[in-house]
Amino acid sequence: MQPKIIKKDTLYITGLTGDGAKTGEVWNDLDSQYNKNPFPKADENGYEIRFWNKEKSGKDVHVGFLTESEYQTGDFTTITVPPTEYAVFDVYVAKGYDSGNAEMDKWLEDNSLRLKCRDIDGNGFIVEHYNEKFKDGNKPDSIVEFWVPFYRFCQSCFMPMTTEDKFCTEADGKKNIDYCCYCGSDFTGGPTLEEFVEENLQFWRDGCKNDDEARARIMEVFPKLKRWAK
Repeated sequence: MQPKIIKKDTLYITGLTGDGAKTGEVWNDLDSQYNKNPFPKADENGYEIRFWNKEKSGKDVHVGFLTESEYQTGDFTTITVPPTEYAVFDVYVAKGYDSGNAEMDKWLEDNSLRLKCRDIDGNGFIVEHYNEKFKDGNKPDSIVEFWVPFYRFCQSCFMPMTTEDKFCTEADGKKNIDYCCYCGSDFTGGPTLEEFVEENLQFWRDGCKNDDEARARIMEVFPKLKRWAK
């Protein structure tokens, strides 16, 4: 099953950061402190950000609520998640919170030439969204939405399109999510694959011994992209 793709503007998730191995305790602490010192929420859902590659050991989960902006009071802090697209996977609590990992990993692998997971300050992350589908505990129909943040690669030149201004804009003003602002989407009379490889050689030279190695790296990718795939 393919995940639902959603797009979100900046998310401000205000709450507490703690040890991911003790997430339940962090939530309990949040509830206790929030009851004593409530702040305005943007909705009634719960949010959990899980990090990996976190430099500070034990500080790999942030739990909280959505706010309209950054909010600092007491021990509460806000983590700001930039605007991005997410792939949404439904994970059944009764099967375990890691039961959807294989499906998510496979989807990312299958789409590795189209997109890549985002990070925050070099730390990979995922957002767990607790809305009306979460039924409290291990009920068979209790679901947590796992939001996998990602950015896209241009299907012509493989440039990472990390912000909306990097996307090609069509004549009707709509963004084309497959192609970047440099390549466009009208390839009438454009270069051949071989010519295009030479035009892009300069961007692939880092880490290569010579142009032949850079050219070989490009040819591992370009022929599989949407523009060039036979």
